[in-house]
Amino acid sequence: MTGAADGAHDPTGAPPPGAKRRAIAVEQQHLDHVHDRVEQLRRRAADRVAAASADTSGPTFQARFERDVTAHHHASREARFTFGDVESLVFGRLDLADGDTLHVGRLSVVDADGDVVLVDWRAPAAAAFYQATAAEPLDVARRRTLVTRGREVRDLDDELLDVAAADALGLQPVTGQGALLASLSRERDGRMHDIVATIQRDQDRIIRAPATGTLVVTGGPGTGKTVVALHRVAALLYRDRERFEGRGVLVLGPSPAFTEYTARVLPSLGEDRAVQRPLSGLAPRGVSVAGWDDPETARVKGDLALVDLARRLLMAALPPIPPETRVSFEGTTVTVRAQDLEPVRRRLLERVRVSEGRTSYHDRAASAEDALNAELWRIWGRAHRSGGRRVPDERTGSGFDSALESSPQVTMLRRCYWPELDPVEVVAATARGDHDVRELGRDLLPAADLDRLVTAWARADSWTVDDAALLDEVASLVGTPVDAAAEARAADDEVGLTLDSERLHTETAPPDVEADDYRDFAHVVVDEAQDLTPLQWRAVARRGPYASWTVVGDLAQRSRVAEPATWTDVAKLIGRRQVEVRELTVNYRTPTEIVEVAREVLAAAGHEPTDTPDAVRSAGEPPRHLVADDEVAAAATAVSQLTGQRGGTVAVLATPEEVAALEEASLPAAGPEADRVRVLDVRAAKGLEFDDVVVVGPDRIVAASSVGAHQLYVAVTRATRSLTLVSGPEATAPGLDVCERIDVR
Repeated sequence: MTGAADGAHDPTGAPPPGAKRRAIAVEQQHLDHVHDRVEQLRRRAADRVAAASADTSGPTFQARFERDVTAHHHASREARFTFGDVESLVFGRLDLADGDTLHVGRLSVVDADGDVVLVDWRAPAAAAFYQATAAEPLDVARRRTLVTRGREVRDLDDELLDVAAADALGLQPVTGQGALLASLSRERDGRMHDIVATIQRDQDRIIRAPATGTLVVTGGPGTGKTVVALHRVAALLYRDRERFEGRGVLVLGPSPAFTEYTARVLPSLGEDRAVQRPLSGLAPRGVSVAGWDDPETARVKGDLALVDLARRLLMAALPPIPPETRVSFEGTTVTVRAQDLEPVRRRLLERVRVSEGRTSYHDRAASAEDALNAELWRIWGRAHRSGGRRVPDERTGSGFDSALESSPQVTMLRRCYWPELDPVEVVAATARGDHDVRELGRDLLPAADLDRLVTAWARADSWTVDDAALLDEVASLVGTPVDAAAEARAADDEVGLTLDSERLHTETAPPDVEADDYRDFAHVVVDEAQDLTPLQWRAVARRGPYASWTVVGDLAQRSRVAEPATWTDVAKLIGRRQVEVRELTVNYRTPTEIVEVAREVLAAAGHEPTDTPDAVRSAGEPPRHLVADDEVAAAATAVSQLTGQRGGTVAVLATPEEVAALEEASLPAAGPEADRVRVLDVRAAKGLEFDDVVVVGPDRIVAASSVGAHQLYVAVTRATRSLTLVSGPEATAPGLDVCERIDVR
């Protein structure tokens, strides 16, 4: 690709009149060409999907399999060529020192003549768009950033990275509003957007890092940790699609609100195969999970001692074996006592595992039945022999098992011996007091911790996020009941080995990565990772025993008091010995005025104030401190003013107990703009951002728990434009003294 000069030969002086207009016209022509080609490729893929789906030429399983694979392939291509009007398909151009040009965008596009008209942002050739600097130009003479909307070029901005090369090529810079500042200044719409056009150099190096071991992406609020991790997923899929799409990628976030907020980033990058779930999604499907426990209770529910407690809950859930069972065969009747069978069941239960394939409780149902039959055979055989009768050499073929099938007492014994269990009910029985958890956990946890567990369950109306890991532990231990008929049907449907004239090959259907029991993701992303307890890490680690990991978090924003306290400890919990930590240090979200408040709060939380990353821009609005006797009314008035004066999103953040009253007052105050307002407890706001934030009761947020100051730090760093703190006249909290005080009457 060879570029031509689009201006005069003065690379450092002011561009001649009309230079920007002419440059935009050139880029518009190229953008039209790319869009036309993409639409052509999309239609071609859609036609091939339809043709493959309509193909009925082959009745065999292999023919159907090949048809489905073909349809899936073309459907994937169609999806990658489908973009909404708001997406920027082309966002950059590199003028190289050797005279070539590269346009950078969301995917690679080759036109009908075989010329590359667009390079995927993840390709090695596009790396210089993000990594080149004036000090290290990487053979780039000029970098041009395009601001587009749909098929329209709206602005562009140039940087000369190699002045001598630009002069030799006759290139000049055309300036506009920088794409980064333009994206930071835009109003939010309640969803996270990709940053593919504005990725910075330090972010790009993380995005392109190889998928080996555990990579921790850390940094203060607003540094782009989450969006960088999501772009890294897109880059991994691009580099090794067979591995990461075939075995799946799991993205785990702290809450449903967070998952909803980030859900469109990967699809906007042309990748929709990643499984995105909130932390509550660790619980078995169908379980209602709401809210979090206080930090001390969460610490107890997250202790690894609950691994052993889970096994004891399973055993406690089993009904007692009937005291006596009569077994009759070939004229001999014997009475089998429960104490004869208990040791056999205990040995079988000791072999139940959660970390090994086909070793759960339900997986062992068949072997348990066989072991029971063998023990009954042994007891019967001893009695039969003592009566002077001959015992058959083998149980198999003797008719003994068939005789057991027809015995009502043995049928009842089997129902009690190894019954079908519901893992949620196993935990629920203990939670509601059917079993004494203080006795079950007597040597596992201190008495005070067991009391706290009992109290929390007694008061709860539903499961919390902190219960999800125990529910998953028990679910993994119990497993899924084995349907023998379904297994037989699956065996009949297996493709197996196919031999033709050229090769021996095996064909298997791709795994269902959306299934609850899927446990072999190729890559796992964990966001807000500082809040996971050891038991939660154990649950997550089960999803990717051989995975590479991207761990995202900031220890200064923690909402818990439990270990692990370092990223090295986290790596050990997920079975990795080594961990690489990459830190992002530039705050792209929070204006400088709000950063001053954040530093005060961070100091109160026991961290160095300088740990708050530096902001890149000012919003021109000082944070406000509204002092009022009626805080709810003052917050509602603030919401009314914010929604009435400008666009964007508004968040009202408070303790969980105050959310309902604030929602009842704030949403009506916003009137027709109520859909732009979110009222959340601080924990639910983790990872989110809003244009304007109103924090109610900062003093109560701090006092609510031992990590209250960390929670307030989260709250004051959610805003991209303005921050308002609302408190009573006597309230004291970190950060208030650097706000503009306004007395509300």
